[in-house]
Amino acid sequence: MIVVVNDKRIEVDERTTVAALLASLGFPDRGVAVALDAAVLPRSNWATTLSEGAQLEVVTAVQGG
Repeated sequence: MIVVVNDKRIEVDERTTVAALLASLGFPDRGVAVALDAAVLPRSNWATTLSEGAQLEVVTAVQGG
């Protein structure tokens, strides 16, 4: 099935969770925020299984001045 991550179409298995997708894409374990279908998704819900056409926005924290 196809999901969209930061405007990029990605094919995933139908049992893929948000956490598994982030790990497979190389996002860090900390300093990451996720919105799923335009709603902020708390880390406690990252075990959510994705559905066809899901839209994710993933933002990583950047340190600096």
